[in-house]
Amino acid sequence: MSDVYTDADYAFLWNPEEQRTEWKRINVLYMGCDDHRQIIADIHSGEYAEDYEIFLFLAEEAEKAQRKAEKERNAKKGLKRIAKGRVCRAIKGRKVPKGTEGKIFYIRDNRIGFKDTDDVAHWINADQIEVMYKSWDYEPSDSWRKEWKRYVALDCHTAQAAYANNEAPQSLKNPYAAKQ
Repeated sequence: MSDVYTDADYAFLWNPEEQRTEWKRINVLYMGCDDHRQIIADIHSGEYAEDYEIFLFLAEEAEKAQRKAEKERNAKKGLKRIAKGRVCRAIKGRKVPKGTEGKIFYIRDNRIGFKDTDDVAHWINADQIEVMYKSWDYEPSDSWRKEWKRYVALDCHTAQAAYANNEAPQSLKNPYAAKQ
């Protein structure tokens, strides 16, 4: 074991001649350096300044595309989330046959209860089902984000579930109200 202590600065550099990146040691123990812990790049001037500007532009465009794709994934995930009244289908598991479809009536922790078309209740874990949105192979004509905006614009959970299940919305009138 040694009692020698050193402090070194490294920079990740692009080597344009060899067309590769590499780590370079810039400074050891700040010998002959007045700017401690600062590495100042001169990329904004010189022969590679234009290439650097193009790199920054392409990196920004890639970041925008990645954010847009993330918003699309989140919107699709939100539309296919597990909720009461939504239609689901078993995709794996032992006790419920794969492909069994039904409407969710119970959600607690990780357990889901759904009834199939014969009114038989099935109990399954949340990770063993997929939720339908409009149809099993539905793709919106514009984007999932715009479809999400249309979905949340509906005024209540019942209307949203009917819209997602591609059903006629249920009447919101009180069946026990006095008839006129």
